Amino acid sequence: MAPQYAQKFRDEWLKDKNVKEWIVELENDNTKVRCRFCKCDIRTKKYDLNQHLKTKKHMETSKNFSASRALTKFIKPITTKTAQTEGAICLFIAAHSSILSCDHLGELCKKNFKSSEAADSLKLHRTKCTGIICNVLSPHFQNELKNKINNGPYSILIDESTDISVLKFLGITIMYYDTDMKQVTSSYLSLVEMESCDAEALTNAVKTTLHSKGLDIKNLCGIGTDNTSVMVGINNGVYVKLKQEIPSLIHIPCICHSLQLAVSAAAAETLPRNIDFLIRETYNWFSHSTLRQAQYKNLFKAINDGHDPLKIVKACATRWLSIETAVSRILTQWVELKTLFGIAKNSEKCYMADTLHAMYSDSNNLAYLKLLYPILEDIQKVNKSFESNTADPSKLLTDLTYMVRKQQLKQRYLQFLQVLLKQLQQRVPKNIDVLEIVSLISIKNALQCIKEPLTPLAELLMLDGSTIDKINVQWANIVSVKWIEKSNTISFWGEVFNYTDASGLNPFTELSSLAIRLLVLPWSNAEVERLFSQMNIVKTKLRNRMGPKLLDSILTVRTGLKRSKVCCSEYQLPPEVLKQMGTSFYYNKNMKDTCSTSNKGTMGTIEANNEDNSVDDVGLLLNTQFDF
Repeated sequence: MAPQYAQKFRDEWLKDKNVKEWIVELENDNTKVRCRFCKCDIRTKKYDLNQHLKTKKHMETSKNFSASRALTKFIKPITTKTAQTEGAICLFIAAHSSILSCDHLGELCKKNFKSSEAADSLKLHRTKCTGIICNVLSPHFQNELKNKINNGPYSILIDESTDISVLKFLGITIMYYDTDMKQVTSSYLSLVEMESCDAEALTNAVKTTLHSKGLDIKNLCGIGTDNTSVMVGINNGVYVKLKQEIPSLIHIPCICHSLQLAVSAAAAETLPRNIDFLIRETYNWFSHSTLRQAQYKNLFKAINDGHDPLKIVKACATRWLSIETAVSRILTQWVELKTLFGIAKNSEKCYMADTLHAMYSDSNNLAYLKLLYPILEDIQKVNKSFESNTADPSKLLTDLTYMVRKQQLKQRYLQFLQVLLKQLQQRVPKNIDVLEIVSLISIKNALQCIKEPLTPLAELLMLDGSTIDKINVQWANIVSVKWIEKSNTISFWGEVFNYTDASGLNPFTELSSLAIRLLVLPWSNAEVERLFSQMNIVKTKLRNRMGPKLLDSILTVRTGLKRSKVCCSEYQLPPEVLKQMGTSFYYNKNMKDTCSTSNKGTMGTIEANNEDNSVDDVGLLLNTQFDF
């Protein structure tokens, strides 16, 4: 008797109308198949497959599956108007509210706007809303960002933080030149959950994120970080590891961090301890007592003809140069605070009131603060310049060096200034070198007939010799064109970037590309710090179960709306996005980490930052979608 042969799986069976509905190929065994109805394995022979079709078990089981499939033929397809309404509501939820409130908002719309076609077929609750935000809206805004960046140069800013549930995150924001808006734009890119925060893990997270967002890592021209060793370490820091792959990468340590640390170190070394005590305890006096705040408000109004006092703020190490605001508030209210503590020491019989009154009565303390404040004010101006998203990079060096060299400060407070300058020299030398080179592309320098070549800039970006020669020729010829923009550096180079001659070509291609690469360098970590503020607004104590995917999706939607400069009630979703609303595309089975919000009995709250305006937005949304 001849041995039985082993028949292997055949792809044409997947097209056979008798078996294609239930046959499943086994990955590890091509001599068997599985019946998805009966959950059993069958030998891969046509005879065995036909015999299995006739079994009682298969016929009974397949009836249930056939019935369930038949129902899909009678499901009413979703209309475009309904898709628009569902998309608009999901945009509103992502921008202004918690996911849980969608259960109530969806039912409210369906109940109160019955005459609307969109309301009749509206079926939107938290599960569907979460799916649409994560799998439709978030990818849409990600693709929009990718298309805006295209193959242009960009920089990233990275920093680490933890959320309310003590998960570790790496925040990544991106800076790029927006050719449509003709300006340098900063935007949220990603929030990556981290198990460990060593340099290797952070570097891999950055590279993985850029790849997943469809961005070419070779176009990364700058990276902004704080001054921690894991970021700037000369042997195994994140910058060093990335530079091994991108030799022309420029690192910009955060000037704002450096200024904060320099001021803190100089103040600790030179100022009397009682100055720090005075600032700290003045804030603490009001921070936990509404009664004391009310008493001081009445006293201030009585002295100042009914005007309200400015709030006494805390000098916090985690808020850059908040000491400047704290000193300013105390100086402008010195007499009123002295009067308050004089009254309090007699009425409250409090040791702290007596101590503070004695300190406010000491003219030496007032003199220290008056000498200190002009220095802090100048440093704060520089700090604000670097924090701004619209600052002119070619003028940042001037602001910084003016603050460092100002003779009046040396005369006022020599010891403090000496320590401050020493700290600045230790912390920001690399930034000064880069800023000095970048200042070459200022408008004033560009429009001069006689000027230095841009060879140092080109060498900084490691360009080849032929490209450097082209850049220098174009740099010399740029004065031959009558340019419209002559005040704003970014707008000027945007005009150069989009310029075409009579033949339709740009004769300044290499030069403008060089300028754009320099303009997108990150000069501070302010944008990534704002990201963490938004993260804490979205994920609160009441929403501490929110997973990383949903958190990332909400932040992506919010920044997408911000880039578009419209809110949820005005944003128009493209047709290809609306088509996805009418399918099961948004129901992704792998959504374990999107778990959101708190108790079922607690309606999701409207978050703090939007949230005085959220009623305005939902009113506009309802007017737009339900035509009433």
